[in-house]
Amino acid sequence: MTDQHYAPPPGPPPSYRQHAPTTNNAKANNNSDFAPPPGPPPSHRQHNDIPSQSPTEANPPPYQNWMTIEDTSLLPPPPALPEDTSPTNNASYDSAAQAHTWCTSHPLYTPSTPSADIHALAQKGHFILDQPPPPLAKSFTLTQTTATKWHIRTHSSQSDVIILTNLPSYFAATDHPLTTHRPFQISYTIHIKRIANANSGIAIGFAAKPYPPFRLPGWHRASLAVHGDDGRRFTNDPWGGREFVDAFKPGQSITMGMTFTTTPLAANASTIKTTAWLTRNGRTDEWQVDEQRDQRDEGVEGLMGEADLYPAIGVFGGVEFEVEFRPKG
Repeated sequence: MTDQHYAPPPGPPPSYRQHAPTTNNAKANNNSDFAPPPGPPPSHRQHNDIPSQSPTEANPPPYQNWMTIEDTSLLPPPPALPEDTSPTNNASYDSAAQAHTWCTSHPLYTPSTPSADIHALAQKGHFILDQPPPPLAKSFTLTQTTATKWHIRTHSSQSDVIILTNLPSYFAATDHPLTTHRPFQISYTIHIKRIANANSGIAIGFAAKPYPPFRLPGWHRASLAVHGDDGRRFTNDPWGGREFVDAFKPGQSITMGMTFTTTPLAANASTIKTTAWLTRNGRTDEWQVDEQRDQRDEGVEGLMGEADLYPAIGVFGGVEFEVEFRPKG
C-alpha cells in the first residue's frame, strides 16, 4: 500500500512531455523527438554552401598603372595649414589680448561714399601715410619723395606698428563688383633697402579702419598681409599664419594686391570673390580669401568687398624701404 502510494506517475517526467506528443508510445516519441537535426552542423554548412572560387577569383584583379602616380610633381601642393606660432618672431599674448579689447571698443567704420575728386586721388595713388601715435614711433621717420612715393626708416628698437594710408584704395560703396558689374583690383609696391637683423621685418597688406596701431596687418579683423620675416600669410589671424613664400630680403621689390570679382550662384545671383596676391621677382603667388573660412579668429570679416580697405604696412625693428603707389591700371 505504501509502495503503491509513492510510486512514480506513469510516463516520462514533465520536462520530457512538453517536447513529446501525447501518445501511448512515449519511448518511441522520445527517441524521435530528440534526434539530431538533419544535415551538417551550421559551422560545416557556412563553408560548404559557398560556391567555390576559381584561382583567378581568389584575389582582387591586378592594379592598373592609372591607380598610381609615379611623378609626385603632378600632385597639387598640400593646403597650407594654420600655425600656432611663427618660427621667427612672435608678439606677446598680452599684446594680442589688448588688441582684441581695442577692436571691441573700436568697431569698423561703415563704408563711405567718396566725392569724385577724392575717388580720383585714390585712383591716381595720391595717398598720405598716417604717422603712428608718438609712443609707437620714437625711432621712426616718414618722408614723402614724390606724389606717389614715400621713404620709411626705423631704428632696431622699433616695436610693432602699422602704417595706414589716409584714403582707402578700395571704396566698398563705389568699387564693389556687384554694383559696378566689373572686377576691381588694388595694389602697391615696396622696395626694400635694409633689414637690420633677424628681429626686424616688414609686413605688407591691406586693412580696414580703425585698426590697433600697435599690431601688424593680418592679425585682426578686416585685414590680411604677408609678413616678410617668415614669409607667411595672415588673414584675420593673430596666431602663426600659414606658409606662403620665402622671407623678404634687401634689394627686392614686392607688390601686394587684391582682386575683387564676382562668381555666379544659382537663380541668376552672384557673390563676391576675393583673391590676394603677391608678386616678387616676376613670380606671383596668390590665395583665395573666401577659402579661409576655417580661420580660428574672425574668419574673413571685412575682406569680401563689404569694407573700405587701406594699404597697410607693418614694421618692427630696423628697416628701410620705399613705398610706391602706382596709378590704378
